[in-house]
Amino acid sequence: MYLQKLELQGFKSFANRTELEFLGPKAGTKGITAIVGPNGSGKSNVADGIRWVLGEQSMKLLRGKKSEDVIFSGSEKRARSGFAEVSMLLNNEDRKADIEYPELLITRRLYRDGTSEYLVNKQKTRLTDIQLLLARASFGERHYSVIGQGMIEQLLQLSPEERREFFEEASGVKPLELKKDQALGKLESAEENLRTAEGLIREIEPRMRSLSRQAKRLEDRGTIEEELHGLQHAYYGSLWKESNAKCKVQSEKLREIEGRLAKKRAEAAAIETEFSKLEKEETRSDAFLKLQLEYQKLVEERSALREKEFEARGAIDRARSGTVAVPLPISRIISELQAISALQDETIERLTKATSMDDVRGILNETKDLAKRTRDLLDRLERPAPGKTDTSKTERELSGITEKMKDLAGKLADIQKRIEAAGKEEAGRKGAFFEAQRRLQGKQEELYAVDRELSEARIELARLETRREALENEMATELKERLERVKHEVESREAPSPTAKGPLPQEEIQAKIQKLKYQLELIGGIDPEVIKEYTETNERWTFLTTQVDDLRKSITDLETVIVELNRLIEIQFSETFERINEAFGRYFKILFNGGQAKLERKRVAPTHKREEEELEEGVEPTKAEERPPSIAEKFAAEEFEIEIHASPPGKRIKSLAMLSGGERSLSAIALISAIIAVNPSPFVVLDEVDAALDESNSIRFAQIVRELSSQTQFIVITHNRYTMEHASTLYGVTMRDDGTSQLLSVKLEDIKR
Repeated sequence: MYLQKLELQGFKSFANRTELEFLGPKAGTKGITAIVGPNGSGKSNVADGIRWVLGEQSMKLLRGKKSEDVIFSGSEKRARSGFAEVSMLLNNEDRKADIEYPELLITRRLYRDGTSEYLVNKQKTRLTDIQLLLARASFGERHYSVIGQGMIEQLLQLSPEERREFFEEASGVKPLELKKDQALGKLESAEENLRTAEGLIREIEPRMRSLSRQAKRLEDRGTIEEELHGLQHAYYGSLWKESNAKCKVQSEKLREIEGRLAKKRAEAAAIETEFSKLEKEETRSDAFLKLQLEYQKLVEERSALREKEFEARGAIDRARSGTVAVPLPISRIISELQAISALQDETIERLTKATSMDDVRGILNETKDLAKRTRDLLDRLERPAPGKTDTSKTERELSGITEKMKDLAGKLADIQKRIEAAGKEEAGRKGAFFEAQRRLQGKQEELYAVDRELSEARIELARLETRREALENEMATELKERLERVKHEVESREAPSPTAKGPLPQEEIQAKIQKLKYQLELIGGIDPEVIKEYTETNERWTFLTTQVDDLRKSITDLETVIVELNRLIEIQFSETFERINEAFGRYFKILFNGGQAKLERKRVAPTHKREEEELEEGVEPTKAEERPPSIAEKFAAEEFEIEIHASPPGKRIKSLAMLSGGERSLSAIALISAIIAVNPSPFVVLDEVDAALDESNSIRFAQIVRELSSQTQFIVITHNRYTMEHASTLYGVTMRDDGTSQLLSVKLEDIKR
């Protein structure tokens, strides 16, 4: 890489567009270009232009006070320029600069309004990118690439920190330092972001814990509800199956009893027909018939009273019970059935003792009344009377009926005895008749037994259906919209046996259901908005925690990189420093024709910039041990100072201040030459660094420049003829009458030919 062209426009005294072309490497040398001219012609502005385009920000080094001082300020004959622009074209065919172009054009432009631009190959870019690019190519604005006439002695007078920075650039660790600075910046930014993210996490953590608990409760509620629904499904499904099965079995039993009752009635009708035929053949005495008629009348009267009694008792029971879940109270049903049973027994007994067909007819009528009473009882069981009424009048009527029944009972008993006595007289001639009578009586007993069984079956069916209805109401309350689904699933499968047992006893399932309901009551209701807030907060929490993890990993990686960069910087600096030290001694002996010179590196205690900043601000500094170290302090490399020892021949110098001006200049030139020899820059600008040298030293200096030109391209601004003799191109700078600088170029090789 070498400097191929320099173009200035509006920069200081170069108001017009001015181009300086430089020869490339040739015949073992990378070229020496000399720029000459009288004092005040503006030749040093070329060096300032190169320094400025490389990114120099110090106006002191650019010999100005403010940034617009680099723009041509005008003269009596020429107006001022509106901007300053310097472009530097570098040949990059060796790809020393990390860019995929054979030429590298760096441009810096500044307008009077303060707007500035940096361009690389005419593309806008950042100064940081340019600095890193140039540092990798071993030159830059603060590097030894541009050495001014005052920098020679200043080099020896630099502060320890400035001298250390100079040698860091000279040792070629600047790219690593820039990477380290970038890594430190990223690390500081990452730690700041980490503190921010951790602060946000601490801020939302209490709310997140609260929302997590509520979300957990909701999750538990969902689990409990699911288990509760499953148990209710199984529990009520089992009960519904069992209830349906029992009702079905009872209905089938009722139909079977009704079938048997119909069969018994048919058999009884056949016997009754036979009995009627025998009755027509029977003859009776007037006395016996009279008794029979009387008895029949009393029986009919008693039947009528019993019917009234039954109705009265039913009305009283209905009035007292009101509308209940079952047709009649069980006690009332039992009482009614006992009364019917007693009448049946009495009828059977009378039928057994009957002596004539008229007696049988009377008993048959009573039997019909008894059957009607049974049907009425069944009807009341199936359709109970609603509401309650006043029963006092009905009770008085019932009491009167009871008294009449007692009176009729005495009369019936008396006439029964008389009929029995008369019947004995005709017993001998009534054998066949009584045989038929006994068969009819037996069949009627069977009929009454089946009738009682039918009544009991109907009562049981009504009870089961009532229970099923109550169960359905309970299921509607508990299952709600799931009721029909449960019923459908139960009805679509074969109903289990009423005695079938589930995997758990019903009592245990019911107890577990109650326990789950209690747990749901303890959990209570949760606002759906809480779930939405939990979801949003959880997403933010997850994002922040992930970001924190990523930042911590990034911080760890950056710390590893910085530590490694510190290690590489130390290794490279140490190796290069030793080589520079050796070359410094050699060039010192060349320039002084003897003597000794060396560089010494001394470790020093670290300085704390934060304390210095606090002192500058007038704040009492915080002791380092009382505060955590900053990132820069934490990863700062070991600090050191560099001392320069120089003893010309025949002298023992303990301090550089004891050297004469010329000796200091030669010492600085020796150091610069050593640095160029060890870590050559693509080009070096020397701005009148040989001004203070005498003739013999000028000759030695020119020889050194000639020697080093094999490694580095030199642009030398000089008045020294010995230096000019070694140049391949000579640029002359003059000052025109309008206050602008003008160039005249000469190739010395052409002049020699």
